[in-house]
Amino acid sequence: MQATNAQDEQKKTEEMILRIKNGEDGLRDVLIQDNWKHIMYLVSKMTGKVAYDSYEFSVALQAFNEAIDTYDTAKNAGFSSFSNLVVNRRIIDYMRSMGKYKNEYPETYFEKDGESKVLDIPDQAQQIQLRDVEIQEEILKFSRDLQSFGISYPDLDRISPKHKETRLLCASMAKMLIDSTQLTDRLLAGRRLPVAELCAYFNLSRKTVERHRKYIITLCLVMVSDMEVIKSYLESFLKGETR
Repeated sequence: MQATNAQDEQKKTEEMILRIKNGEDGLRDVLIQDNWKHIMYLVSKMTGKVAYDSYEFSVALQAFNEAIDTYDTAKNAGFSSFSNLVVNRRIIDYMRSMGKYKNEYPETYFEKDGESKVLDIPDQAQQIQLRDVEIQEEILKFSRDLQSFGISYPDLDRISPKHKETRLLCASMAKMLIDSTQLTDRLLAGRRLPVAELCAYFNLSRKTVERHRKYIITLCLVMVSDMEVIKSYLESFLKGETR
């Protein structure tokens, strides 16, 4: 029941955004008001301060507006996740530009009834928040890149070769492509795997390369991404250090 309610709410929000983009700009204020408390929560979580009347809250409202304007149901996850990312990123950008990130908040406070309560929120916690935002952004970007090649996350388990030798061969083919600027450009710009070149270089049949086309493309996208943990694993796999 909760999942159904969440889906209904998401559908309602997406319909409202579509109407806003079609000219019903009055609905923008309605959507912002519906999310007002949540935006304040995001600001407080990122800054460790009461959000109301802070400049960071103004930045967050502008970011939420930006999320409304740039949200694409075909490319992005649900609007709630997307808007959270946009708001968090813009707050971090602002804090960094003002030299506030890491410096202004070794100790933070919440004011209530004119009384300040000091809270210890260590620098490390803010760094973890930043990394969480960055990881979510990387995953969303990777998902969009996969979709541009007709690949989805649910496909990944199905297209992964069962045998280690085959996975290693595919990883070697992906690395050969990425090591060539010309072939990488052809792959990313043309959205087509350079099958002929792979067949010639590895002395393979076209059928063999085509069978693992999506998996090779996925590995290439990982290699050119900012997902350092997965990239490190791939490098170790190519060196025979991991199974």
